[in-house]
Amino acid sequence: MSTKKRNKLDKEKLFLNRLAALTSGADDRDQTTLEDDLRTCGIDPTELRKVAHDRFWQLAKRNYISLGKDSPEKLKDLLRQLRPPTPEEEEQRQKSQAASTITDLLANIRTGIASALTTVTPLDDVAYAFRNKNKKLTQKDRDLLKSHQAEIDSESDDKNGDDH
Repeated sequence: MSTKKRNKLDKEKLFLNRLAALTSGADDRDQTTLEDDLRTCGIDPTELRKVAHDRFWQLAKRNYISLGKDSPEKLKDLLRQLRPPTPEEEEQRQKSQAASTITDLLANIRTGIASALTTVTPLDDVAYAFRNKNKKLTQKDRDLLKSHQAEIDSESDDKNGDDH
């Protein structure tokens, strides 16, 4: 094999290895996190995707399509992944994102209501203050009752203040 042909094969292997690195499995970060990181660095993710797709498309046209060759499978996959979404796909993505947001919001509301219903109330302390008491209330018991009465009064004042 000639050195010219070997160099060409080495360049193509290097190119395919670089493509493999670009399309390797994603780590534990999702797409929105990556997009936020890019925006933080001052890079528009949509523009980056478009530019990358255009450059790889030009490379595929120049090195493979114009010569009548099939593009490597990894290059085809990369171009498919980087292809900008059509307006219909973008609309569908926005709809699914909105539905997901609403579902998450409703789940959070349900969780909040459930946790509010299952929280332990401080009335357990009040009940304990009256348990087995035949004598006069101690100072500690009176203070506890006064503090709970003050909380109840302040809550009822807040509710009455909101109505007016």
